[in-house]
Amino acid sequence: MNYLLFFVYLPLVCWMLMKLPFVKNSGLGSRVLLALFLCKIAAGIAIGWMSLHLYQGGNDYWDLNREGWKEYQLLVTNPGEYFSNLFRSDYDGGYSGFFDSFHSYWNDLRNNLIIKLVSVFNIFSRGDYYINSLFFNALVFLGHVALYRLYNLIFPGRKFWIILGCFLLPSTLYFTSGIHRDGIVFLLLAGLIYVFYVSLQRARFGWKQSLILGCSGMLLLLLRSYVLLALLPALLAWGIIARWKMPALRVFIILYGLSGILFFVMPVISPSINPMGLLLQKQADFLQLPPSVTAIPLRPLSSSGESLLVNMPQALNHVLLRPYVWELPSRILLPMNLEWLCYELLFLAFLFYRIRIASDHSRGFLVFSIFFVFSLFLFIGYIVPNLGTLLRYRSLYLPFIITPLLLLTDWFKWGRIFKIIK
Repeated sequence: MNYLLFFVYLPLVCWMLMKLPFVKNSGLGSRVLLALFLCKIAAGIAIGWMSLHLYQGGNDYWDLNREGWKEYQLLVTNPGEYFSNLFRSDYDGGYSGFFDSFHSYWNDLRNNLIIKLVSVFNIFSRGDYYINSLFFNALVFLGHVALYRLYNLIFPGRKFWIILGCFLLPSTLYFTSGIHRDGIVFLLLAGLIYVFYVSLQRARFGWKQSLILGCSGMLLLLLRSYVLLALLPALLAWGIIARWKMPALRVFIILYGLSGILFFVMPVISPSINPMGLLLQKQADFLQLPPSVTAIPLRPLSSSGESLLVNMPQALNHVLLRPYVWELPSRILLPMNLEWLCYELLFLAFLFYRIRIASDHSRGFLVFSIFFVFSLFLFIGYIVPNLGTLLRYRSLYLPFIITPLLLLTDWFKWGRIFKIIK
């Protein structure tokens, strides 16, 4: 019966998605959009099946789906409790510990928001994971469309490379297709940056744009707070560049330098706000988790600024070079190892045959992408002690660096080289 329901809902969801003006007016034909959405659905089925049959240890995807079914049953039997329990804390500390990773209302809320979403899907799916995945990925697909529309505005006429970078990067496609926070974070991030860019180009922020930016920012803060904290200075610098036509690199260096100073002096200004302490706590929380088959050594941080400098080479090695192509603690990693090798080769191709950036607005966006992604990568490298989690966290931000590499590499020169060799 569930298989039948899936194939009943699939064409219905496809039809509804193609009718949305935001999707329909993306500049992609309906056949291309449909093919890309089916790739997304296939990735959702793949991660659901693999996480159930091949992953070792915990399985967040199916656990969230199972909790969503419990919430649906609560909706049916006790709707008052269903609509109130999301706002109630059962911890002794009440609503404290906003950045805590364990035993905190706010930490639970990050999963509870996804669970509530799945419980709504269950009205139609009766708890089936793959039907829920279909509904879930219809939402996340809007993030891919937003990212495509963003790059198509900045680099018009380069559809093939934009489609490849925004829809089809393997690890991004895979990890954002499971029922988890990752897909929603990707959707919020892509939508927020797209709306911000369009508003900059129009030189005004209307009430609709402000509402989308505010809601997206609030949800990002609740689901993955460090992403919003990394995004805010990057958006501020980008806005300054667009408003006053200032040199992009200089503005970002100055603003991030000031942010770095603020990072260390904030506890002096306000003892209750300690960014370094939060970073130390995040790393400690990860190091306390049970060891996994993909564990990698991670040097503990200390409270001194010197510790960040000493640990930086290891953090950058983890997030920029790992996993090495020969590094296979689990066979599941092999496709991702090969994918990362392709990205490294792509970077080399870009270094030798890059296209000059002509417009100021594209230069500002590219500098924004570099600083935003680099700050997130550095944070991930500091705190994550296993390859599996590192790959999943890193995958969400790859379109912001891989898509520009695809667009700014002169592939015609490479073609001429291959002809000469031949």
